[in-house]
Amino acid sequence: MDPLLSPYELEFFAEDEIVKIVPNFSLPTFSNSTIKCIGGIFGPFKPNIPVEVPIWLAVALQKRNNCRILQPEWLNIEALQDALDQEKNTAAVFQRLPFHYLEISKILFVHAKDSFGTDLLKVKELIGDICKVRLSKINAGLQVLQGPMTVKLNNLSAAECNVIRPFFQGALDRFHLLASMETNTYLGNDNFENEDVNAQPQRHMLATA
Repeated sequence: MDPLLSPYELEFFAEDEIVKIVPNFSLPTFSNSTIKCIGGIFGPFKPNIPVEVPIWLAVALQKRNNCRILQPEWLNIEALQDALDQEKNTAAVFQRLPFHYLEISKILFVHAKDSFGTDLLKVKELIGDICKVRLSKINAGLQVLQGPMTVKLNNLSAAECNVIRPFFQGALDRFHLLASMETNTYLGNDNFENEDVNAQPQRHMLATA
């Protein structure tokens, strides 16, 4: 079985993340104008009043021209430029971004491009630059894993965890193999093999006449 998740699988998980939309409809026939789903109750849906919903619902409503998806605050030029600068200036620390920031970006670039207006190309460029810098930091950290100090792999995204998963799976397999070999060597020591566990401690016996 392939240890890596496909891009489609990662996007599927990302669709449960929350975004804001501005609906252009109401649901008067539903209780409190809300929708009850497996993942929770979303709404109320009232025209021109922002509401938080999962991405899958936002995309479904957008396709029917029932809402406008709002650009997330972390996905504007200023926030992304600041994140990029921080990534470059702190080689051993990853900046906190949404766990599915790459997948969310891709989905919104396709289904909510109008929300970005003239900033779309710049936002895409910044996301790409952030991704490249973070992957470079990951590669640098993996190169020095044998040392006592290495890069902290905190705040990694889903896609980044997916990339390094095979490496760590292989490393853990080798670690367990070496640990097992050391244990077997210790338990197989000649001193253990030749020792009679039922033997009594040897004592010098004094012969009596």
